[in-house]
Amino acid sequence: MVSTWKHALRALALAALVLAPGFRPPVPARAEGERLVLAFYYAWYDQNTWSSGKVPDVPSEPYVSSNPEVMARQIDQAKGAGIDAFVLNWWGQGNQTEKNLKALLDQAGQKGFRVAVDFDPNSPFMKGTGSYAQNLQHLLTVHAAHPAYLRYNGRPVVFFYNVSRLGAGTWRSLRDQVDPQRQALWIAEGTDIGYQSVFDGHHLYSITWPNRIPPAKTLSAWGDRVRAYNRDHGTAKLWVATVMPGYDDRKARPGSGFVRGRDGGEYYRECWQAAIASKPQWVIINSFNEWPEGSYVEPSKAYGGTYLDLTREWAGRFRSAEVPAVAAEAAPPPATPTVQPTGVPPTPTPTPTPTPAPTPPPLDELWAYDEEAVQAYLGCGCGYFLSGAGWVILCPSFPPAVQSEPLAY
Repeated sequence: MVSTWKHALRALALAALVLAPGFRPPVPARAEGERLVLAFYYAWYDQNTWSSGKVPDVPSEPYVSSNPEVMARQIDQAKGAGIDAFVLNWWGQGNQTEKNLKALLDQAGQKGFRVAVDFDPNSPFMKGTGSYAQNLQHLLTVHAAHPAYLRYNGRPVVFFYNVSRLGAGTWRSLRDQVDPQRQALWIAEGTDIGYQSVFDGHHLYSITWPNRIPPAKTLSAWGDRVRAYNRDHGTAKLWVATVMPGYDDRKARPGSGFVRGRDGGEYYRECWQAAIASKPQWVIINSFNEWPEGSYVEPSKAYGGTYLDLTREWAGRFRSAEVPAVAAEAAPPPATPTVQPTGVPPTPTPTPTPTPAPTPPPLDELWAYDEEAVQAYLGCGCGYFLSGAGWVILCPSFPPAVQSEPLAY
């Protein structure tokens, strides 16, 4: 009888907890070193977006990003397609991406889904390194503490867009301020592997440039580059391979946009096949819903649910593929803070003088090179095409890296 009463009381207590306002069921525990499928996610749309003439297609169900019911639907769609987490493009505090991040985390917590952030230093709401530090501190102490925030081997994951906006020394100084114990996982974007001296992994935001370099060349080269870095430095940096269904920003950027056709889903399949062959720890989809750039897999008027169906198929193939595990990397020694006298501002950390990049040959010399030789010289991180003026080099990250001058845009 006593046992029966104990069970009854436990059941009543559990029911009261579940019904309590603000209750969030815990996100189920995940395996260490799991093979993640992620998707970039954008949370700044309203009804005007779909009638603006700036998008190449519209959602099957046009929506306002701030609506929690929309977030719940999108999470269900992503989970059904084998996506583990959204990576929300975040502009810091004081704007709609902050409000929508909070709401998305709450919705994810109710559905056993996860959310991470793509920290965007191009944000108009963040001005300079002081603002970056303040917002990163807020992210790591507030949002990363949410039970639905994405963690990998216990460490909260933060993606960083366009890291070339700052030098590696400046990023190191920022990290020493906000993450001195290296408790988070920082994933860099761009075409300079040297930033791995500060970051914990690497990805390319876009692999669809006007030149149509095959995904297999780009992804295999960058997978090899990350593994070579690990061998040379005794590290365990993560390689995160990007897959895209296509690209079309011509309406958003008249006169300067371009299109990479979807070819009936064939390009997306090609990206997935190349990504898996590059042996990544994770795959990230660009994107779930970047509508102005035409890289969405979210159900649309033009394609229905085709790209979520393809995502489900290929996410399953990725998880069953043989990918070498990366050993856990020991965190570097924490930065030792310098104690400053009261009232004296801290001495700024000097930024190391970057080593200048080798000067590329002039375009008239590149003209004589064949395409394979040009690609070998430049590396697969940058795109190129032959114009009437010679070889034109395109790098996906902008502004240009502080380490070198751009060749051409």
